[in-house]
Parts: sequence; structure tokens; C-alpha cells
Amino acid sequence: MIRDLIILLDSEINLPAGSVILHYLGNTGVIFYIIKPGVIMNTSTSNLLTSKWVTILQEYEKVKVGQSTNFKTVDQLCKAHYVHRKDIRKYYERWMKSGKDRSSLLPQKRGPKVGKYKLLSKEEERIILKIHRRLGSNEFEIFHLLKNNFKTHPSVSTIYRTFKRYPLNKVRKEKIKRYVKRYPGELLHADTYYLAKSIMQDRKRYYLFGVIDDYSRLAYIEVIKAINAANVTKAFFHSVQYFLAHGFEPESVMTDNGVEFTAFTSQKAKKTHFFETMLNIVNVKHIYTRPYHPQTNGKIERFWRILLNECIVHLNFGQTIDSLTTELNSFLYHYNYERRHGALDYQTPLDRLTAVTEMLK
Repeated sequence: MIRDLIILLDSEINLPAGSVILHYLGNTGVIFYIIKPGVIMNTSTSNLLTSKWVTILQEYEKVKVGQSTNFKTVDQLCKAHYVHRKDIRKYYERWMKSGKDRSSLLPQKRGPKVGKYKLLSKEEERIILKIHRRLGSNEFEIFHLLKNNFKTHPSVSTIYRTFKRYPLNKVRKEKIKRYVKRYPGELLHADTYYLAKSIMQDRKRYYLFGVIDDYSRLAYIEVIKAINAANVTKAFFHSVQYFLAHGFEPESVMTDNGVEFTAFTSQKAKKTHFFETMLNIVNVKHIYTRPYHPQTNGKIERFWRILLNECIVHLNFGQTIDSLTTELNSFLYHYNYERRHGALDYQTPLDRLTAVTEMLK
């Protein structure tokens, strides 16, 4: 028999929507109560639903002290009421902790309790990861460092799970393929970048062509009006002259598979491509990234983000090509000769090149 509970507005007890309550009536059968969404029960309905367990628990207390006139053992009590010993123990502990409050015997929401699995905010995770990366601290050291600094102090296990969520532990570090070339010019990374129309005075789209040396992180950028083979080839030739002025000759360059860099329609089209032809003239090997995988060319991608955060977002609106070129050259001077890089053990690209020069003397 299925009955829907009748809800009164002046009720005191909430139940989760969809809860199903079984109420045994001895040999006469079972009544199923289905709690509808948003329902609230009054006290009389609550007493009706908890009367079974109150009777069982009161009898359970008498059996434990040997004062029950109906049952000698707990097994007999379980068989008579069709319940399990574990259920009796669960409801009895809940009943005692609440001071024998009947409402504690009502069905409770399943799943993890609120706050049982506390998750750190993104900002708190970043703080933990920064400490782990820069200081090399383990989870136990970070646990003590963070005391009284977070709203909820994370446990050692929570800090360790934060490590595992990101590629910081030894197992995940082995999966990440990081590399640094052995000398300047061994590999260059080249790519293009779209500039927002809003920063330009004529509201036209302009682009950047950038090249960065893998070993020293020495970078070169140039404004171009369109992303095509002719403009990219001309800009790359200027970058080769720039690197030669710094004392090294490029041997290979890594680019994506864009039409400005190569052609895949046929071998003839590839050999006669403007950019490919120029590379053959200057004797530079062409290396391609895996399709749809910009991480392969990650060093130039990271350079674009640095350029955006430290230069482009600070530009005034209404830039001309000349003023934009001046701003980019100023940033390039700072990046190559003054800015210290974490990947270079906090050296500048110029320091890195100077160190190689000193070794060759």
C-alpha cells in the first residue's frame, strides 16, 4: 500500500525529497511512505514514523541489561521486527547522541556529510603549489607553514591530494617531456600572434611574428600586416640577422603546420613554398609540431602569454604601427637584457649567452 504523506505548513522537521520510509505493522503488512520534493512533516507524522524504532530501541536497552520479558537475545529482537543488528546499533548510537530525540531516527540524507571532504579553493591550491615548487617543501612542512593562514586548515592528506591533482609528484614529472637544448641556435621556436583591433588607431587587424631561442630564451618579435608566407618569411629572415648579431647561427626552427610555414598538398608544393625555400637558402632545418598540439611549441606559447601580461595589456588605445613597434622594442630590450627567467635559474637571456661565450674562450 502506497501513501503520500500529508504535509502541514506549521511543521518542524525536514526530510530529503524522494525518501522512502518503511513502516511495519506486524503481521498486517508494510506501509510505504514516499516523501515528495519540498515536503515538511508535523510532529504527529514524525512520531508515527519513528514509533517503530523507538519501540525497538527501548526493547534493545532492556535486552542488554536482561530485563526484557519478550526477548532473551538481540537476535530474537531482530527476527521479530525484521531488522539487522547493524541497523539497531546505528540507530541506537544516533538516538543516544541526540539525547533520545525522536527526530534523530528519521531518514537522513545519504552521501558525504557537509564538510567531510573539504575542497580547497583555486587560490589556496595555487598557494600550496607555489610553496611546493619554489621551496621544495613536502606536505608535512606545508601543513605547519599554513597554520592560521587559511580559513580552514587543510590536512596533510588534502595537501598531498593537491600535489597529485597537478603534475608535481615524481611519477607525473616523469611523464612530462621537458627539454632544453645544449647550445644557442640549436633550435628556434616560431609562431604568429593575433593582436586585438581595439588597440590600433585604424581599427585594423595586425599580427605579430615571434621567434625564441630554446637554449637562451633570446626572443625576437615583429609586427606584420597579414599572416602569409611572404610576410612570415621576411620576418624570419630579420630574426636570423638578429640572432647572428648576438653571436650564434640558427640550425633548426620549430613551427606549427600552418599554410604560412609549409604546404602538405604535394612534395612539389612543399619544396617550392616561400618559407621552406628561404630555410633551404639559409641552411636551417624545419621541424613541425604535432597537429592540434600547441604544447609541442610550448616555449613560444609561454612567451606570448608573458608578452600579453607584461606589455600588450598596458598599451594605450589608438596605437599606430610605429608606436606599437616602439613599445614592442622596449619590451624586447627588457625581456632579453633585464628580465630574469625562472627557467634559466633566474638569469637573463643575455647572461645565458655570455656564460656560453666565457666557456668557449
